[in-house]
Amino acid sequence: MPRTPRQVVRSALPPLPKVPKVPGLPKVPTLRPRIDPAGWTTGELTAYLASGRSPVRPPRRAGHEAVRLTNSLDGTLPVDAVLLARAVADAAPPLGHEISETLLQIVDRYLPDTLIAYCNSGSAAESPEGHRLILDQLHLLHQVTGDVLRAQAEHDDRELRVQESFLRERFARTANGLDLTPSTGAAWVSGVGPKTPIPARRNAPRTGPRGLAASTLTTHHRLVVDQRPTAVFNPDAKSDGILRARLALPPGVSVVLGAVIEKHSGAVSFVNAGSKRWQARKRQRGFGTPQMDVSIALPLAEVKRFIIHARTRVRGNPADVVLFLSEGATNTAELPTTLVRRTGTTTTVLASGHDTSDGLFLRNESLIHPNLRAACDAFDYGRVTWLSSDTPAV
Repeated sequence: MPRTPRQVVRSALPPLPKVPKVPGLPKVPTLRPRIDPAGWTTGELTAYLASGRSPVRPPRRAGHEAVRLTNSLDGTLPVDAVLLARAVADAAPPLGHEISETLLQIVDRYLPDTLIAYCNSGSAAESPEGHRLILDQLHLLHQVTGDVLRAQAEHDDRELRVQESFLRERFARTANGLDLTPSTGAAWVSGVGPKTPIPARRNAPRTGPRGLAASTLTTHHRLVVDQRPTAVFNPDAKSDGILRARLALPPGVSVVLGAVIEKHSGAVSFVNAGSKRWQARKRQRGFGTPQMDVSIALPLAEVKRFIIHARTRVRGNPADVVLFLSEGATNTAELPTTLVRRTGTTTTVLASGHDTSDGLFLRNESLIHPNLRAACDAFDYGRVTWLSSDTPAV
């Protein structure tokens, strides 16, 4: 076969010289590393997508690993332990903001080490003594975190050094931060000082969700994932016992709004509703941007815990949405978030809830997962048989 003029010219050109390697210079990446965004917040993924090809490592909020571990133990840890661990992780500032070294050690080292030690303790962790010890440890971390935040706000360098010294001494006792054996000696508490022992308490005082959640003095809550993510719905005697969830979204965005519910009996159930034209409702006529609604309802009398999720198709721009939760006439909350419509990010866990003695504890999650099954696994919803990655056998 005759060669083309372009092939003739190329064959006549001398080969390009090889660029010599300079020892000691790092290899310059030419392409982004492949990443798995499962379990990322929408803010973390948005920051990564907006950062171009520059980051070799995706930017993630401090405490990301602790959040992942806490969620994966949600059905195993005592409820108070889950809420305490997430409250400690919530102390991390939003992505891109400066964080002190002491707080970084708490959310990226001491808290994950405590949870990993719990996982590695086997049957001892699930005993009453194991539950007491993990609660003691998380109460301690929660208290120290509050002391560190107050010292930062007051620019008290001496108090920060005291807390840092206390943490090093306390966590140096065990290799991974938690010793799940009965304690009979003295314990150390934050605020007393690194060398002031007090008798170890048999039962840690119950902090309760009310002490962990933001905006508990108001009846309407705006829950922003990286600023004020939590709230408590106080029991409403006039309520019919139904939690109503309504997702407001732009038209043209195909969404399935659903909830995964673990009942007090231990059974797991699902509710779903779609945003198709004949299933959703158009609202807010007369405004510049139309809006569609899709709604579900959860019977609170049966609910031990739940997650509310939205599943979208893999195409289109990100969609800004707001989840509205209401129970009775007094409890309302709005949870703004973004639905990222890309391959591997079609399911967003919008919110989670736990039934507690103080009321219904709510959180804006805004966590991304590739499908519904992955989201259930991430929050430790077991005892589910699956027909496909997005279809449970119900």
